[in-house]
Amino acid sequence: MKPALPTSPTLFALLAAAVLAAGCGSTAPSKLYTPEAQATEGARLATEARRIEVVSVRIPDLWDRPQIVLTKPGGEVDFNEFNRWAVPLKSEVPRIVTRNLTRLLGTQMVWLREDFPGAKPDLRVQVSIDQIEAVAGQQLRLEAAWAIRGSDAAAALKVGRSVVQEPLSDGSYAAVVAATSRALLALSRDVARDIAAVPARP
Repeated sequence: MKPALPTSPTLFALLAAAVLAAGCGSTAPSKLYTPEAQATEGARLATEARRIEVVSVRIPDLWDRPQIVLTKPGGEVDFNEFNRWAVPLKSEVPRIVTRNLTRLLGTQMVWLREDFPGAKPDLRVQVSIDQIEAVAGQQLRLEAAWAIRGSDAAAALKVGRSVVQEPLSDGSYAAVVAATSRALLALSRDVARDIAAVPARP
């Protein structure tokens, strides 16, 4: 004798339980973000045409991770697994600064050392971002220092420091990403001004 098939109400209950079990085992997909170079061609500075090598742009260890870092009022730090950078900031931030400098200085002769290690520049730029802190719903603060040297890598021709504060429009991670892009642009502007102020060699 064949076993009796479940009645319609029983079958419905089994299917509903299976759907609920599958739902409980799934997780929400991560949202991926990337900061952007925001300098425009119209914002370029008047400067001599020189070849500029961006040696490095260092970021704080706290931000060298896939998760977007958000500091809560009171100092608690939150690493959110579902709001992440699409690419590592350690490699993307130097490229953003380089693209900003290219547009601000109005020259294509700006490059990262790792892309053209044998190229001979007129100036070398090193940037160290010492702190980035995004406080939810308040502001993003960036502190950085830089040095500009000649091609012989002797004493610095120019050193500078920036403290940038960008408001966060709300408590979202998208607001943190937008503020990060604006802060990198402000930093790039300060570096570009110092590059333009270095006298050209006779």
